[in-house]
Amino acid sequence: MWVGSANAQARPDARNLTCEQAKQLVNSRGGVVLTTGPRTYERFVSDIRYCLHNEVLRREWAPTKDSNACQIGYRCSPRTRQNQ
Repeated sequence: MWVGSANAQARPDARNLTCEQAKQLVNSRGGVVLTTGPRTYERFVSDIRYCLHNEVLRREWAPTKDSNACQIGYRCSPRTRQNQ
């Protein structure tokens, strides 16, 4: 049985941050996984450098403390013929 460290940090929750705080967090880390709802999470990136070579950027929104739909950053999505 594996037991996690007591020092492990919980994933930041976008709903507890202001829109600006969430954007700054993504920009400062380059890529971060944020909780977006009771049982949902998403990886947000600041730019294409944090995606794989066969991925493209998609704008991504999430609820924050002060906005129902804040464009926190981007999501890396697989490249398709439509988005090349």
